[in-house]
Amino acid sequence: MSIQWTTLLDEIEADLAAVEAALADHSAPPQPAERSQPVGPLPAELAPRAELLLARTRRLEGRAEVDRDRIGTSLRALAGRHQSPEQARTGRLIDVAG
Repeated sequence: MSIQWTTLLDEIEADLAAVEAALADHSAPPQPAERSQPVGPLPAELAPRAELLLARTRRLEGRAEVDRDRIGTSLRALAGRHQSPEQARTGRLIDVAG
């Protein structure tokens, strides 16, 4: 089943809005939807809208890369503070009789 280009662009726009909203309120992003592709080339009059959606997608990708790098740096810093099993022990036995 084929869909129209305007319908596909509407769906992409809704997906981007949902991802942006999830990022804003720190919730899980929506799962990507499976959708069919329109038959035929993108009409020239829709090209500016498609370009805007592509730019919006690339901004979100850039933000994801920055967040990924920040999280990786934080995880590496935490790994550097990792205690050995010997250091992690809190209890000690004391021989008071001997």
